[in-house]
Amino acid sequence: MNVEFRVLGPLEVLLDGEPVAVPTGRGQVLLATLLLRPNEFVPVDELIERIWDGEPPTADRARKTLHMVVARLRSALGRADCVRTRPGGYLAEVEPDQLDLLRFRALAGSGDHGAASALWRGPVLGNVTSDSLHREDVPRLAGERLDALESRLEADLDRGLGRELVAELKSLVADHPLRESFWRYLMLALYRAGLQAEALATYQKVRRTLADELGVDPGPALRALHQQVLRGEVPAGGRQVPRQLPAGVRNFVGRDHELRLLDKTTGVIVVHGVGGVGKTALVLHWARQAREEFPDGDLHLDLRGFDPEAQPVDPVAAAETLLVGLGVQNVPAAADARFALLRTTLVDRRLLLVLDNAASPRQVLPLLPGAAGVRVVITSRNQLRALVLQHDATAIALDELDLEAGRTLLGAVLGEERIAAEPEAAREIVERCTGLPLALRVFAERVSRFPDVPLREFVAELDDARLDALTDFDDVDVRAVFSWSYRALDAESARMFRLLSVHPGVDFDAGAAAALAGVPVARARRLLERLVADHLVQSCTPGRYNLHDLLRAYSAELCGDDEEAALRLTEWYLHTLENATALDPARIVVRADAVKSGVVPQEFSVWFEAQRWRRQEWANLKAVALAALARGWDRPAVLIPIHLLSYLVVDHTHRHDAVDLFEALRGVGSVLEQGLLHTKLAVLYELIGRVDDSLLSYEVGLPLVRAEGEPISVAGVLGNMSKLYSTMGRREEAEEYSREALAIAVEIDDVYLQIVCHVNMASRFNHQQRWADALGETDLAAPLAARLGDEFLLVRVRAYRAAALAGAGRYAEAEPELRAVVEVMRRVGDTDGVTDGLGLIGEVLVGQGRLDEAAAAWQEAVEIYRSRNDARADALAARVEALR
Repeated sequence: MNVEFRVLGPLEVLLDGEPVAVPTGRGQVLLATLLLRPNEFVPVDELIERIWDGEPPTADRARKTLHMVVARLRSALGRADCVRTRPGGYLAEVEPDQLDLLRFRALAGSGDHGAASALWRGPVLGNVTSDSLHREDVPRLAGERLDALESRLEADLDRGLGRELVAELKSLVADHPLRESFWRYLMLALYRAGLQAEALATYQKVRRTLADELGVDPGPALRALHQQVLRGEVPAGGRQVPRQLPAGVRNFVGRDHELRLLDKTTGVIVVHGVGGVGKTALVLHWARQAREEFPDGDLHLDLRGFDPEAQPVDPVAAAETLLVGLGVQNVPAAADARFALLRTTLVDRRLLLVLDNAASPRQVLPLLPGAAGVRVVITSRNQLRALVLQHDATAIALDELDLEAGRTLLGAVLGEERIAAEPEAAREIVERCTGLPLALRVFAERVSRFPDVPLREFVAELDDARLDALTDFDDVDVRAVFSWSYRALDAESARMFRLLSVHPGVDFDAGAAAALAGVPVARARRLLERLVADHLVQSCTPGRYNLHDLLRAYSAELCGDDEEAALRLTEWYLHTLENATALDPARIVVRADAVKSGVVPQEFSVWFEAQRWRRQEWANLKAVALAALARGWDRPAVLIPIHLLSYLVVDHTHRHDAVDLFEALRGVGSVLEQGLLHTKLAVLYELIGRVDDSLLSYEVGLPLVRAEGEPISVAGVLGNMSKLYSTMGRREEAEEYSREALAIAVEIDDVYLQIVCHVNMASRFNHQQRWADALGETDLAAPLAARLGDEFLLVRVRAYRAAALAGAGRYAEAEPELRAVVEVMRRVGDTDGVTDGLGLIGEVLVGQGRLDEAAAAWQEAVEIYRSRNDARADALAARVEALR
């Protein structure tokens, strides 16, 4: 919500840019009186004096009426209400940026008299009727305005203006004929405009006015100027107005959000981003549009922070360049003297200072003016965090162009007709250039030289040799631009940047980076933050990092294939995954070989933490497994999916994606590992509804597992096959496999397997509507789960028990069980478990006649389904509507 109050002209209230109607008459007077004293207590008696213009009714009636006026005003203002009640009076509570009067005083106090004067829209409170208000309060404000006008006009004349001010000054002397300063400014402006005779006539006019009105002669300053005009010896005055902005890029596109930020932000601004993202292009485009805001000129200095052919500009040399640009002839030699003179020279100017391509905060800090009228815009590949944190600079991060803006840029260079003829190829070009403006421009300029060649052919070139395709051979080379940032790194940061290309995933955390580099996690984190600060690495979420696609390609060129780093990374992911899996209730049947590379895998204290890590690292685990397979490291490759199944059973999100990984690894590993992979793939097939494929995979895997004589695995497979047979309606086989699995579990005293067997039988009995049998199985499983101390396993038992209770019509018993189940499922992020539980809660509530509560439970499930684009949403939504 954005509220604005205006008193420097007609009284106005704006809410999100739209006018709010203020009650006329007493309501306007009340609000105006409070706003003229912002955040100050105003006694009731004084408000009564203003509202009734010194002629109030009886005291009691006046107070009652005032309360009514306040109530109507607050009601009319609504969300814009600023009136606060205090004992014995009221006040208007406003922020500094909400009231034009406060902004005016802040700007005038900082020396920005031009901006302060621009806030006035006409006579103060011209639409408010109150003699006492205009007699007691308004004149003081008018005086403040005239003081600001004087200061602004003096600054305008000081920088050499003349003819441009004549019309305004003639109006001012007509409105304020006794204010000598305005007459003096008018004489000076006329003289500079070449109107010496009119300047002398103006002096005679003011002399007569002062004599007639006050019986006095003009003051010393006015008399002295008159003599100078007579002799033609008026000092030229004025000062140099630099205009140093270089030419901007052609075909500038997009960046509307960043342009708006530049428009509304004052003080020091840091525009940062990766090399080639268009920082300088953005700033120059904005600066040319905003030039009228800076009548004292614009300075531009390339600090060469990332220049391949020159060292960064020393701040002392930079200060000399800026002072010369401001017209200073005698620049002191001492550094501190230069910096002080620069600040002094800029103190009362409204000027834009662009410090381009800064290397570090140290390079720009001495050049900052500290003057309110000077806008400083700094561009850098470094985030310059010290400026933001310690010197109140505003940071604007510049990202790559989105697809639409990238396409527009291509169209601007290649022509819209060519882009429209091959829209898919144009889209792929933008994507392969990752929206980086420099890459798009270089590539488009190159393509433009071959107007008859289809864009599709150039897409293939980007696939085969991406960085080579983004070279112009005219000193415009994406690879070279990246190299300037890379060469500025210290040796350890540079090594980390190179090694990151070995990571096969999209993003990573500090632990993975530490494994790649073989350094402690804390050190890896510091190196990553250095790379983030230099925009060689991105961090889109706290603790997660990634490489821009083109920077990944550049990093890979620098690194080549570092097999030792790849081994460290593979072992770190595999052993960390094994540590996470160890917290699952099931025993780990096959374990990874001992760590050879010296990495220290991550450890977990609780199951929920392990589950969160697996969810977060799913894509990386898949990528690492496939990369290991490609290197011929079969055992690490096959163990990753084997260890992942227990996670995939709980979290539905990646099941379809996981099938591809499991299928890619069939036939890899030992006999037992192949058997486990096939049987775990069978579980996945069943979970995604591919029942026939599931059975075939079990039939391949079970003999392999039996051949190895590993009872835990055999029992687990038999239990899962029993569940599958039940789903297929093959009851006898389901019963046979279930009993065999349970017998093995009891024989080897594996509590977890016993629980799984009982739960599977409970699931089968629920499916067959054999509620009493299902309850019997859960009653056997519950104490075993409690003995094991596994909360998630226990909640699964409770879920099957609740389903049996609901099926048997025992709704009051089922409801608390279900709510407990849903609560745990929420905590672990099992959305399937949440939606299943909410669906059953709805059924239980309907069975108890609590229809509104049932609708609410189902509606929550509908929202979750819709967030996942799950087709079940519509059917359940229809049931919600039926209840209502």
